[in-house]
Amino acid sequence: MLYHGGLTFYPKNPANYLIIPNKIAEERIAKAVLGRYGLRNSLISTLDSLESNGSIHPVLSCYRDFMLQRDVGYSDFNKSEEFHRDSFYFSLLRNPSLNPRVEFPLTLVS
Repeated sequence: MLYHGGLTFYPKNPANYLIIPNKIAEERIAKAVLGRYGLRNSLISTLDSLESNGSIHPVLSCYRDFMLQRDVGYSDFNKSEEFHRDSFYFSLLRNPSLNPRVEFPLTLVS
């Protein structure tokens, strides 16, 4: 990555540290790391995509993966529809990452 411009030496301590030189390199490195470790479809990233472009498919795919990891015993197949409804509601719809955030300050004009 050093030779392709992805990382550069940190000027204050070049023997021990590297830095990411710009925003484009930062995005490429982040995408590579997320893809390598299978985190590209994490719940937070899929909820962000739902918020930004309205795409529900990645969210449902992530929820399916969540269910496959959680329901591993034979008794898990006998869970009621209410259990799955509540699980869907609290894991996706009431997720803390969906809380509204202030994007810009408001001032009251009198």
